[in-house]
Amino acid sequence: MIAGYIDRLEEGVAVILLNEGDYQLNFPAELLPENMGEGDYISLSISLDEAKKQAMLAEALSLMED
Repeated sequence: MIAGYIDRLEEGVAVILLNEGDYQLNFPAELLPENMGEGDYISLSISLDEAKKQAMLAEALSLMED
C-alpha cells in the first residue's frame, strides 16, 4: 500500500505527496471521491490487471493478422 497526502488542488489537479513528501503525484482532481480534498491522507493500491492485459494482447494480435 502506498500512503499519500493531498497537499493542494491547483487548476483541476490534486497534488499528492507520497512517501513523506519524497515523491509528488499529479492526479486529476475530478477523479477523487467527492469527500476528498486538501489535507486528506489517502492510501493507494496498484495491481496488475492480467485479464485486461491478455484481452488487449489478443486484440492487438488479431489486428496484426488482418
